[in-house]
Amino acid sequence: MSLQRNFRVGGVSTTAVVLLFALAPLSMCRIAAAQEGEPEPTETIEEIVVYGKKSLVRLRLELYKAEDVAFEVFNSLNSDDKFDIHCRKEAPIGSHILRRVCRPNYVGELTGVATRQSLLTGDLYLHPAAKIKQMDELLRKEMEALVVKRPELLNALSEYSDAKQVLDSEHKRRCEDRIFICRK
Repeated sequence: MSLQRNFRVGGVSTTAVVLLFALAPLSMCRIAAAQEGEPEPTETIEEIVVYGKKSLVRLRLELYKAEDVAFEVFNSLNSDDKFDIHCRKEAPIGSHILRRVCRPNYVGELTGVATRQSLLTGDLYLHPAAKIKQMDELLRKEMEALVVKRPELLNALSEYSDAKQVLDSEHKRRCEDRIFICRK
């Protein structure tokens, strides 16, 4: 372990020395030009922009960021806090692998009420799927109405849609010929 650490430190100091010697002639030329009274060049240097491929992880993080912005805008505009949508990481039952899950507040409330009722009465747990489906329809109508009225929500949702499309197309392009698992 200490051997690796010494090697890294030695590598860093060697790099610093090489950079020092590489940049020294440049600074000496500037000092000499300033001493001779020559004016500094006033022309602007062109900017070079290099675009590289983004990793699937980076594209996924951009998607999550766009999704968070869209939900934040929606949450600030909607009429009922039960419709607020929040995302978090949680592991499904039987797994330790965290996944991103986004749910409206009413799902947790309805599930909690059904669980408490089941525990208090001793009856079998009845999942409130019908009530959640009904609330999902109300949420969809609320979102559609707000998209028509509020352009900032439409912009946030279109940014999210664009990010999702980019991730999906890149995933398909990079993973279509793979034999092994390519995580989406």
